[in-house]
Amino acid sequence: MKKLIHFFCFLVGLITIQSCIEPIEFATVSTDTNLVVSATITNEIKTQTIELSRTIPIDSTKLAPETNAKVYITDEAGVSYDFQETTTGVYTSINQFAATTNKQYKLIVETSNGQKYSSTEEALPPTSSINDINVSIENNEIDDIQEFVFKVTSNTSGDEGKFYRYEYDETYQIKTPIWSRKKLLIISDTPPYEFDLVDKTEEEDGIGFCYGNQKSKKILLTETKTLSQDQVIGFPIRQIPVNSYIIGIRYSILVKQYVINQNTFDFYTLLDKFSNPDDIFSQTQVGNIPSNITSLNNSEDKVIGFFEVSSVSNKRIFINRNDITETPFTNYRTVALCDERVNPEIIDAFGRSPLLDRLRTGWIYQSPPDLPIIPPNRLYQLAQKPCGDCSHLGAVNPPDFWTE
Repeated sequence: MKKLIHFFCFLVGLITIQSCIEPIEFATVSTDTNLVVSATITNEIKTQTIELSRTIPIDSTKLAPETNAKVYITDEAGVSYDFQETTTGVYTSINQFAATTNKQYKLIVETSNGQKYSSTEEALPPTSSINDINVSIENNEIDDIQEFVFKVTSNTSGDEGKFYRYEYDETYQIKTPIWSRKKLLIISDTPPYEFDLVDKTEEEDGIGFCYGNQKSKKILLTETKTLSQDQVIGFPIRQIPVNSYIIGIRYSILVKQYVINQNTFDFYTLLDKFSNPDDIFSQTQVGNIPSNITSLNNSEDKVIGFFEVSSVSNKRIFINRNDITETPFTNYRTVALCDERVNPEIIDAFGRSPLLDRLRTGWIYQSPPDLPIIPPNRLYQLAQKPCGDCSHLGAVNPPDFWTE
């Protein structure tokens, strides 16, 4: 049987070699560098932000921010709201302002090469606030898992037919599998090597917890125009597997609800069909998605993006895992994977420092050696850094809004 299998593999390999097709090298397809606009102003009094970039070739991975542009917004009363470039391709309003009802707003962009673009006039939609954010554990039949599902319910606005867009900003508490109150500092990395064991400080090192943060990447849309009343009821915003460490201890989610008009809703609906969920406004060519921004110099110069004027409401909730379920979760690094300990020499027979090498390659101080007699050249027991330091996943101190 083994000989037959070997012969079959040889035969398949031989046929494969003889039937190989000569690879074809594809030339880079030239594309127009259209302007990409991400522009949303709201009824919040704040510094408003607009992002400008250019479309990139399909084989490119580098973004192409649009720099040195003149950006401003005007209203029907002739008031101008000027923007300045604060980081590459990002323009923020010089003064804080908020969109108000009964006004029309227009975006103007003048690029450094003299091209000028203008949006249609857009008005602020009526407001509708978030009433509640509910969480439940539900079965995901597609993935055959249980999930925490966060759903939004809004207040009835009393107006006819609405369109909604959502974003979320989540923060979650993480605990290191192991924790030491001390850390080992490198004082001298040349012979004679010197190290100092010092106490950790809460401000710099925390107390064994970290606070991860993620923002929504998907386009989240719903509408109530087809419903009997203008109220969002139980719209799912976020799903998290029950065994995830993201919701292992304490979790908070800030949900933003944008009331938008139908044209904006239609734009995002089309964009969602073409978008990379990791970055919805830094795309390669995505086709002719309608925009409310046009070139004033060249009608063939297409713009990707939309000038959005929306009313927004926010709501944040906190939840403790133990208040919802007793189902265990899987931490980002399990205790079983953190059993390995090493006691490297401070200096070896060749004048090198195995301890220094370990500290530079992802190991941290954990405790004195687990030995009856501690050799003078092996004073420190080390563990892998992710086991006792979760700072690669988030800040070591809670954000200002965090409550226990």
